[in-house]
Amino acid sequence: MWPFTANRRYRGIPFDPVHVEHTHTDLKVEGEIPSELTGLYLRNGPNPAGPIGWRHHYFSGDGMVHGVKVERGRARWYRNRFVRAGGVPKALGEPDPGGPVSSGLDVSPNTNVIRFGDRMFASNEGGPSLVELGPHLETISRSTLDGVVPDGFTGHHKVDPDDGDIHGVVYSGALGTNALYLRMTEDGRMLNRVKVPLAGNTQIHDMSISRRYAVIYDLNVEFRMWMLPLTTLPIRWSPRRPSRLGILPKGGDASDVRWFEVEPCYVYHPMNAFETDDDKLVLDVSRYAQAAKKDLYGPLGDTTPTIHRWTLDLASGGSAVATEEVLFNLALDFPKVSPRFEGRNYRFGYGVEASLRPSFDAAIKMDLETRTTQRQAFDGGMASELTFIPRSESGTEDDGWLMGFVFQPERQRSRLVILDAQRFTDPPVASIWIPEQYVPIGTHGGWFPDPGSA
Repeated sequence: MWPFTANRRYRGIPFDPVHVEHTHTDLKVEGEIPSELTGLYLRNGPNPAGPIGWRHHYFSGDGMVHGVKVERGRARWYRNRFVRAGGVPKALGEPDPGGPVSSGLDVSPNTNVIRFGDRMFASNEGGPSLVELGPHLETISRSTLDGVVPDGFTGHHKVDPDDGDIHGVVYSGALGTNALYLRMTEDGRMLNRVKVPLAGNTQIHDMSISRRYAVIYDLNVEFRMWMLPLTTLPIRWSPRRPSRLGILPKGGDASDVRWFEVEPCYVYHPMNAFETDDDKLVLDVSRYAQAAKKDLYGPLGDTTPTIHRWTLDLASGGSAVATEEVLFNLALDFPKVSPRFEGRNYRFGYGVEASLRPSFDAAIKMDLETRTTQRQAFDGGMASELTFIPRSESGTEDDGWLMGFVFQPERQRSRLVILDAQRFTDPPVASIWIPEQYVPIGTHGGWFPDPGSA
């Protein structure tokens, strides 16, 4: 069997892209949207504007942002818009929006959405420019935040709940075998920028923070440009190179990085990290024992990810090797926690089942204190990443809502669901149905409350 037949895993509804941009203001709502919620739910994802060939990788393709505006218990609108950069303007027959091109790489960011101050941006790993979006998801221009991030940004950032600082790890072809750790203020001013040597041309999809540290995942998937004739994302499993975790004090420099060895593996998405009273750093991650070896077109054809815990003894003067245990032996990815507990000791995590079918056929609530789980199957739907929205700043850890898109095969449509996190297995408190087309299974986004709203 030719290797490229594996990309069939990621073809067909709801993985195939949609090509029509919609604006809907008359949305069907089942249940009641909590009146406390006022803001914008956004989800980015790869959505090629042109044809898909046999080399297409699930992570490739132009960005499309889907958004639902919620205001005091009402669903005001749904919009989906291509991110106008890379080849999208030409494909749509539109003028280029302009703005600087970072790292010589002009692509349409397809991974996440981030807010600096009152400005919204589509983001991507690998060094391309951010793309600023307007309040109705229209593209404004490419951006380097007025030169603050000339090397691009990342598709995964972390926000410290104490000071609001934004942390990220950037890699790109222009940086070679180095990564950049960035610490920035909420409004986009640079606080710390550190170039960190890596063990190779590592793909660094995500990072972690704790109260004092940033974590760099220098693991076993690397870029191999000779693979471009086979796949649009030329990454490859590299088991013979070091597999390690870089621990960097948030205010430190490259000389302060301490490396801890782990068994060969790959992590797309950590769940959380925290420090203990006896000077240990705990990292909970969705761990793939192997990735990008058999499956050249997505993340799910090699091994199923399970939730693992690495414990790093920061006080140890001996060999810097992490200890490892399995927390939940379930196929889970897209792990999330309450943003109030990012980088802090916590009890609850939330993930999506990620089997080899692939199916994404349920969401899971994990209780790390009791090591038990709860399952939400969405009436046979296919779940995307869920975002946790705290009900208040003083409530218990799981006092809040979970929000995300779910595809319902029987209707060939998607809905934005809102779950009560404390009643996880109950039907959603509200479902906002998307008219006319589904929302493809995509990558990341989040909830952006209106300024001044609860």
